[in-house]
Amino acid sequence: MNKIKDRLIAGALSGIAANVVKIGIEHASKTFGYTEETGMDKAAGFFLSPSKVMTPKGKLIGFIGDTTIAGALGVFASYLMTITGKDYYALKGLTIGNMSWSTMYGVMASLGSTTTKSDEPNTYLTSLISHTAFGITKAYILVNIADSGIFKPHYQALGKPKEESDSASVKSSNNS
Repeated sequence: MNKIKDRLIAGALSGIAANVVKIGIEHASKTFGYTEETGMDKAAGFFLSPSKVMTPKGKLIGFIGDTTIAGALGVFASYLMTITGKDYYALKGLTIGNMSWSTMYGVMASLGSTTTKSDEPNTYLTSLISHTAFGITKAYILVNIADSGIFKPHYQALGKPKEESDSASVKSSNNS
């Protein structure tokens, strides 16, 4: 199978695909009455008043907003793994998923960026679980659809390479 050689495309696709898992967890939780809102509801609240979030167009806007954020987080993961490598990808994915949860549901929501306001702990615990699953799934998909060459940095490491630093220390000791 041909693997994707473009970081941006591989990242966006992995984020969008993993968002299906997140949406599924949140939708099931809301359907069974465990939570009050989903990530799509929260995303719609970035743009709309509370009375319009649950309308058909509001749900569409929420889906588009949530999916766009998921794609962007996939791109972020792709570039992060270019720098750090794809080893421990599940832990890296979990970290990005949980960072996005704390940013979106903690920082941005408390600053008033969305009009949806659940105060139910179950809603936030479910979204934490869904974002954790999203992050791990995104990383798994990314390392499996992307060409392994995109995870190798194409720049020299910061600092001096070992051979250069060894020869520089020899020169400085000879000059003393």
